[in-house]
Amino acid sequence: MRKTKVLVGLLSTAVLLAACGNEGDAAAPSGSAAEAAEQVVRYTAPTELATLDTALMTDINSANYGGHIIEGLLRIDADGKPVPAIAAEEGTISEDGLTYTYRLREDAQWSNSTPVTAHDFVFAMQKLVNPDTGAAYSYLTETIVNAPEIMAGEKEPSELGVTANGDYEITFQLSQPTPYFEYLLAFSPFFPQNQEFVEEQGDRYGTSSDTVLANGPFTLENWDGTGLTWDLVKNENYYAADEVQLDEVNVQVIKETSTALNLFESGQVDNAHLTGQLVKQYADNEHLVVQPKARTAYVEFNWDNEYLQNDKLREALGLVINTEDLVNTILGDGSTEIGGFLPEDFVSSPVDGTDFAEEAGDFLEYDVERAQQLWDEAKAELGVGAITLSLVGDDDEKNKTISQYIQGQIQNNLPGVTVELRNVPKKNRLALADADEFDLLQTGWGADFADASNFMDLMYSESPYNEGGYANEEFDALIESAKSTNANNEEARWENLQDAHDILEEDYAFIPLYQEAESQLRNPAVKGILFRSVGNEFDLSRASVESE
Repeated sequence: MRKTKVLVGLLSTAVLLAACGNEGDAAAPSGSAAEAAEQVVRYTAPTELATLDTALMTDINSANYGGHIIEGLLRIDADGKPVPAIAAEEGTISEDGLTYTYRLREDAQWSNSTPVTAHDFVFAMQKLVNPDTGAAYSYLTETIVNAPEIMAGEKEPSELGVTANGDYEITFQLSQPTPYFEYLLAFSPFFPQNQEFVEEQGDRYGTSSDTVLANGPFTLENWDGTGLTWDLVKNENYYAADEVQLDEVNVQVIKETSTALNLFESGQVDNAHLTGQLVKQYADNEHLVVQPKARTAYVEFNWDNEYLQNDKLREALGLVINTEDLVNTILGDGSTEIGGFLPEDFVSSPVDGTDFAEEAGDFLEYDVERAQQLWDEAKAELGVGAITLSLVGDDDEKNKTISQYIQGQIQNNLPGVTVELRNVPKKNRLALADADEFDLLQTGWGADFADASNFMDLMYSESPYNEGGYANEEFDALIESAKSTNANNEEARWENLQDAHDILEEDYAFIPLYQEAESQLRNPAVKGILFRSVGNEFDLSRASVESE
């Protein structure tokens, strides 16, 4: 999302595929939740909220709903491009790409009626880089002047190169050109926070709907920090409140597909996520929509596990997972096989337009015979006849099904390997990942901005998202080169990132599972939902309910 046009073929906003269907395949939501054009949508979510503190958000569900209540300088429009939000107009970017200056609109307010100012952004950015915050996304600030030194504890947060020029102008000073910087300004860690309110709340900030302020189209109400329901309520203090048609979005977490389907068919909710056989069953239904995502699902290894340090074992584990069967038989929701770390149709070569994923090629194709040979060799090298590995994943129906499939594929094809499943709520899974309490981690990454580095940085040895502790000096050097020496050389930077991907493949550093798509039944009376393949996945701020 950058004004300086480096790298990138954005995935276009996800196209909704709605097939003409046979009546009776799914009951049309007559007498639905949207009856009589009441401007209330009853929406289902797959997982809980983890936090509403934008500095600490790491999961997509929290970001999706956080993005409805808090806006940054920029937001992502229907074409996948950054456009002004709290910024009054497009920013001014210096010729050397090191200085970004924005004027703020003067009619933006927090939900407590205080103005949104440049100081709110400066406070939030200083909080993000402060090592005491422990923000996983702080690394995204590394090209802002003094950010690396602040994160290392060598300088004070007040020395960050983000300056308020009065109440309604802000300047970002970079240490090196950052082609995707404007994308970052539309990303939740770069959103503002009201200093007085945050300091008043202390450690409670963002832990419930009562401990956060909104400056976006909605406020978030009735969330106690752990519950499975919450409400988005139209924010009358929003600068564009006249463009917001919905009065409320009542959200409930539903992890069982059959439960969501029953509620949809009885008109009690306006959407239902489908997986597996249900997607096939409703494939011709007129209410089905399929949303492609720039999101990779994969298995991460814990490199502290002495067994998993064996490259033959890691390769064997990957070779026995039949991803074709996984996406077509087990999931059946439009998700597709993936050959590497990056999704397809995400970024393309600055030289010839070749897709990154296509150029990187495939690895770990399904090959049980080869896997069993490698497992025999690994046993001899490790001096064991059997091992037990834990697999940690989320506890929603889809992820539990995937966990069981992975367990079966490994145990059935590699005699002597036992996989113990631990499926927990997402908030707990994130905590277990941070604490390195896993052997195999069933995880994924959705693109926050349209640049290959958004994925490749995950495996950098010092990345907070490298939960498994993968480390390769040559890989790190290539990532560092792409960020510094070749930051302004599109072709050389592309080669750095491709070479780094080759190293991940050579090291069998992860197991690719699939590129995610999401299938939902949706009430046709709900119009105008914006879906994105990059960044926050959906936007209800300009949606409405129409009577039939």
